[in-house]
Amino acid sequence: MQTIDCSTDYIQVIRDKFGSSPYIIEQMNTDKTCKTLSMAFGYPASGTCVGAYDKSYYVIASLNENGSASLKFFNERSCSSNDLYKTDFANKTTLEQHLCDAKAYSWYSSNDVESSSGSNETSVNDPGKDRGPHEGGLSTAGIIVIVLGLSAFVATIVAVTLFVYKRRIQAQSLKDTKATAINSDRSSVALLETPGTGQTGLGRSVLGKTGLWDDDVITAKRIPRDKVQTQKLISRGAFGEVYAGIFNGQQVAIKVLLPSTRTNMKQVNEFLAEAKMNATMDHPHIVMFVGVAWDSLSDLCVVLEYMHGGELRSLLDQYLKSKHPVGFNKQKATTALQVCHALTYLHSLDPPVIHRDLKSRNILFTSDMEAKLSDFGISRERLDQTMTAGVGTSLWMAPEVMMGERYDDKADMFSFGVVLSELDVHTMPYAHAKKETLESSGRAMVDSVLLQKVALGTIQAEFSETTPEEIVELGRVCLDVDPTKRPNAAEALYKLHVICKKMP
Repeated sequence: MQTIDCSTDYIQVIRDKFGSSPYIIEQMNTDKTCKTLSMAFGYPASGTCVGAYDKSYYVIASLNENGSASLKFFNERSCSSNDLYKTDFANKTTLEQHLCDAKAYSWYSSNDVESSSGSNETSVNDPGKDRGPHEGGLSTAGIIVIVLGLSAFVATIVAVTLFVYKRRIQAQSLKDTKATAINSDRSSVALLETPGTGQTGLGRSVLGKTGLWDDDVITAKRIPRDKVQTQKLISRGAFGEVYAGIFNGQQVAIKVLLPSTRTNMKQVNEFLAEAKMNATMDHPHIVMFVGVAWDSLSDLCVVLEYMHGGELRSLLDQYLKSKHPVGFNKQKATTALQVCHALTYLHSLDPPVIHRDLKSRNILFTSDMEAKLSDFGISRERLDQTMTAGVGTSLWMAPEVMMGERYDDKADMFSFGVVLSELDVHTMPYAHAKKETLESSGRAMVDSVLLQKVALGTIQAEFSETTPEEIVELGRVCLDVDPTKRPNAAEALYKLHVICKKMP
C-alpha cells in the first residue's frame, strides 16, 4: 500500500493516523529556539516495548499520571534496563504548552486533544472510552497506513515515523514531485514489496483482480495445507506472523496473516502477490520459496526455507559482546560476496528488482553459514512502502531515497556499503559518530541531525584501520552521496571476487 500525506499541518497528520489511541509526538528541531523543524516522530503511548525506526532501536513510550511523558530507548528488543541507552522526558508544563526543551525538542500528545474536547470522562489510561467509531484504538485504515515492523516478542505496534524535510516546500509542489518520482521509478523497475496503488507490472495486474487463487504461478506452487505443520512462533508483525514448522519432513518457516486480516480480500491478495514475487526468485543466495498452501482464507500460508544460522545482525551483536576482532577475514568477505551475488541477480532481472531494505537483519545464514537475502516481513514491507513516500527513515537508506528523490538499483548499493561497514566494525551504522559527539559535547547527536549529515555526506559509515584497503575503497564508493558514482552490483561482485582470492 502506498500513502503520501502532503500537509503543512504535519502534527495533525500524525494525530489523524493514531486516531483515538494514546500517543506521544516528539518534534526535533535544528535550533535551540525550536523554530526550525527537522523531524518528528510519533510513538504509541502503550507503555510496552515496540520496535521503532526500522527496528534499529526499540522504545517504551509512556504518558504518566502526573501529566509528564517519557520515551525510553533500547538497543535490544527485550527492552531490559541493561540495554537502555537514553531517555527523553517532558514534564507536564513542557508537554502541555509544547515548550522547547534543552535538547531542542518540542512535545505533543493525545492529551492535547482530550483537553481541548472539554471532556473529563476520557483518560489516557482508558483510550477506548467514549470514542465513537474509533472505539478501542486505531481503525483498520489507520493501521494499514502507519504500522511498523515488530520484534519477535511484541504483539502489536502502532508506531509511526514522519520525516519532515528541513526545506520548506509548498504542499502542492511536494505532492507533484513525489508523485512524479514514484511513477517514474516504477515504470522502469520492480520493487520487492507488496504491490501498492500505482505500481506497474505485477502490482497493477494484481490490483486489477479480485483474487490470485487461479494465477498460474500460485497454482503451480500450491502445496497441500494438511502437509504443513505449524510449530513455535518465530516473530509477529502488524499484519502477519512467522512460525517454525514442518513440511514433508523438513523444517520450514511458515508465514501467515493475522486472524484479523485473513478475511480482508485486499490484504489476502497482497499476501498472495508477495508470494508470487517470491516464487519467481530462484537464486542460491536468496531464501528459497517452498510453496503456498490453503484450504480456506483462514489458513492461507506461505512456506519458505528455514534459515538455521539466524540473521547477520545477531551474529555481529555476539561479536561485539565477545570483543571479536574487527576487520575483514575470509568468512566476512565471503558473506559480502554472497550478498552481492544476490543483488546482482535481482538487478539483472527484467525489470530490475530493487530490494530497498538491505540491512544486516535481512541477511540470514544457513547452518553452514551460507548467506541469503530474505524477503521483507509483511509489516516491514508496509513500512518500506511508507518510506518510499517520504515517511520513515532507515540507517541503511540511501540519501536519494531518504529525500524522496528518484532512485534506482544504486540505492541498494548504498545499503550494501553500510552492510560492509557493519561486517567490519560490528556496530550499528554510524555508532561511531554518535559516540564522538557524546564524548566531545556531552550531548547525544539527535537522529535528525545524523540523517542530515548522512544525506550531505559529512558522515559516512565507519571502517576499521585493519580492513584491507580494497574493501574500504569499495565501501566508500558504495556510500557516495551521488548514486551515479556508485558501482553497480556486478562491478562490486567482480571486485569482491578479486579480494576474496587474495585472502588466505
